[in-house]
Amino acid sequence: MAPQVTDSLAFLLSKLGQVASERFAVHLAPLGLRPRHCAVLQLLAGAPLGQLALAKTISVAPSVVVDMLDELEALGAVRRVRDTADRRRQVVEITDKGRELGRSAALAAAQVDAELLGALEPGREGELRKTLTAAAGTLGLLPPR
Repeated sequence: MAPQVTDSLAFLLSKLGQVASERFAVHLAPLGLRPRHCAVLQLLAGAPLGQLALAKTISVAPSVVVDMLDELEALGAVRRVRDTADRRRQVVEITDKGRELGRSAALAAAQVDAELLGALEPGREGELRKTLTAAAGTLGLLPPR
């Protein structure tokens, strides 16, 4: 039998990605968050960053970061302050509310993981996570830890 596109990893990961993204968005909505906010909160939990550095780290255009920060600032999750060394530069800091939202987002992600992987045999989740993490890391898709 000829290879089928629906058997390809590209197809399967694409479909699973759509479902995971939709479910994750549903779980985040009551928090006022969107999936795209999560990497920003996680990065800022480590240390304040300049807007340009943040854009480069998560591989998006600076204008996209500005939009995300506007949304997060409206939630009280982040604040922008002038860099004391360079007054032209904005540094973004996470707030206590942002840390709380980050923890809640992690719990939401764990719920979605459980929904998506609940049918796997015990121990298989760890294998899958390791494999997907390696693949994502190879492509530079993971934010630094």
